[in-house]
Amino acid sequence: MTDFKDQDDLLRSKQVLEVFAIASEYCLFIDKIEQTTPDKALLFLQSILPALYLKGAMLPNVEVQDESANERFVTEEEYETLRYRLAQFFDTRDFFSTVDLSEGSIESVPTSLSELLADIYTDLKDFLILYAKESRSAKENAVAACHYYYHLGWGSRIATALPQIHHLVAADILAEEE
Repeated sequence: MTDFKDQDDLLRSKQVLEVFAIASEYCLFIDKIEQTTPDKALLFLQSILPALYLKGAMLPNVEVQDESANERFVTEEEYETLRYRLAQFFDTRDFFSTVDLSEGSIESVPTSLSELLADIYTDLKDFLILYAKESRSAKENAVAACHYYYHLGWGSRIATALPQIHHLVAADILAEEE
């Protein structure tokens, strides 16, 4: 068990602040994605998602003293609106097939970039808002939830999205060269 000073240091550690910074950049980009082109968006995602995955893997697991401070902020309606915006933005590039290893199957399943990116956004936006609160309990819950959801959700969603993003970027580069 860590004491309060060590826990405070952990809450403000380089690992936490790096996730906060990259998550902020990701969420801001997704909020304003229509201000760019799909090609440029894919290039940005190709660079930020691996950094986010790596930093998420290094996020410490903190001990939560007061679980009542845990909150979620992105509503289902906001999620659906974002997912729809992203689907419209990526258009024909949105849907692809993948294998869902979490189910222990090797069957191909349809998925979409819009859903994966919206899921990542939701977990990270909730982390950002909760961590920005002044209370120590809020910060503890924010870091603990971000660590948990990295392993449960947004980490694997990045791993699922990256091969498709890579494929789309490579196809664009090859098309430009021809």
